[in-house]
Amino acid sequence: MGVYSDGSYGIQPGLVYSFPVTCKKGKWSIVQGLKIDKFLRAKMDATAKELVEEKSLAYSGLLGVILLGQNYIV
Repeated sequence: MGVYSDGSYGIQPGLVYSFPVTCKKGKWSIVQGLKIDKFLRAKMDATAKELVEEKSLAYSGLLGVILLGQNYIV
């Protein structure tokens, strides 16, 4: 499930990332303690890098629209 990272599994805190979670009584928590091998670590790091880049791009576009009143095309 895509949730805000709390730093689990080395993922930057605050990044919305897909983690294994459990849900109980309307609250979710990230499953802890799963083994991460080298292959999975590389895939997780690549995904996190892409998400950080996308977040940065989104914020830069939003700031341009907000601060400069620029039009943009989606």
